[in-house]
Amino acid sequence: MAYHPDDTLLTLYASGEIDTARGVAIASHLESCSRCRDRVGELEQLEADSLQQMKLEVTESNDISEQEMQRVFDNMLDDIMSLDMDFSAPRSRQEAKITVNGKEILVPAPLKPIVERMGEWRSYGGKVFTSNIDLGEEYRVSLLYITEGVQVPQHTHKGLESTLVLHGAFSDESGCYNKGDYLEENEETKHAPKTMEGQDCLCLSILTQPLVFTQGVARIFNRFGKGMYP
Repeated sequence: MAYHPDDTLLTLYASGEIDTARGVAIASHLESCSRCRDRVGELEQLEADSLQQMKLEVTESNDISEQEMQRVFDNMLDDIMSLDMDFSAPRSRQEAKITVNGKEILVPAPLKPIVERMGEWRSYGGKVFTSNIDLGEEYRVSLLYITEGVQVPQHTHKGLESTLVLHGAFSDESGCYNKGDYLEENEETKHAPKTMEGQDCLCLSILTQPLVFTQGVARIFNRFGKGMYP
């Protein structure tokens, strides 16, 4: 595994401030990445230390007893724990199962809530399959399955594209991405992802804006500059 979430994303994850879609993607990445798990543990400890320091400062500045302040923080924790945590805390450690193009693929347990919200698979020429997932957020979240030996038309991004490889591998002009790799691309990226012969690929894709195709007949999908979601 060569590609990981950056420290900014891991900090947002550790503090619970990250959006649902990328939070699930990072939780899934952590399943197989000890390096990022260790870093999240460090960041969570820093967050806990910061809260403790804030607790002491508030107590000293407001002349509130430690017992009263502890009750305040306990109530805050109760409020947090009472939230709907389906997407950030998997209910089971058992892997989820996805069936696409007649093939069953196991994916990390944190993706179970996403799998439960999958839409129907759409096929592009029997080579690329997508299933959109409604998480109630502005991001376009989908599962993207590419059969073996396929090249996606070259495109760029109007916003951010976050990708987590769940099965197999794909490559582009910048490198090769394998199971567990997490990467983010922006409007500066121009690439044509492809799979090798004998190797398919399943990814979780998160887009803030549509794709914009830059070569060939696929540019017709740009729809007068609006771009296209897969």
